[in-house]
Amino acid sequence: MHKKTIALVLATMLPSVSLSALAVDLFNDQKTNDWYKQGEQVLANKLAQTTQNKAKNVILFVGDGMGISTLTAARILQGQQAGKSGEEGYLSFETFPFSALVKTYNVDAQTPDSAGTMTAMMSGLKSDLGVIGVNEEIERGNCTTVKGNEVATLLELAEIRGLSTGIISTARITHATPKSSLCKISRSQLGRYF
Repeated sequence: MHKKTIALVLATMLPSVSLSALAVDLFNDQKTNDWYKQGEQVLANKLAQTTQNKAKNVILFVGDGMGISTLTAARILQGQQAGKSGEEGYLSFETFPFSALVKTYNVDAQTPDSAGTMTAMMSGLKSDLGVIGVNEEIERGNCTTVKGNEVATLLELAEIRGLSTGIISTARITHATPKSSLCKISRSQLGRYF
């Protein structure tokens, strides 16, 4: 039996079994994905351009649905409400010392949804429209295709390394964006994120 299959069987049969081994196996598979390798190369190029020290903490702010055009409109409105023309100002988060733009889109749709885009942000892999925590090899609506196509999230990998993680959301925690961060966390474990 394949090592990943054994880990999945154990994880489903024994609730007390830690998902750490499963997440490590899934992550090792993720690293061979073309989407992941492409993102890893872009990140390596960016890191090579900086002489900054290693980050002590990372906070990922996600403005769900906030593309460049939405940000521009918000910036103009804020400026106009302050009696100016609008373009000259900055939104509060635009003044953070570090920021990034991310191209998150679904593999099978030009207009993405939160499930696939947050899965991309949390795993480094693009996915299909309407699915959470799996790669593009699944067939939406066919649960039998999920096994073996799960992905490990940044939170899982951070926790395996002994780091503290948390989620704050203005949406319900089971909404596609925050839920994509918690892919393999059970309902009973959700309480620790409140």
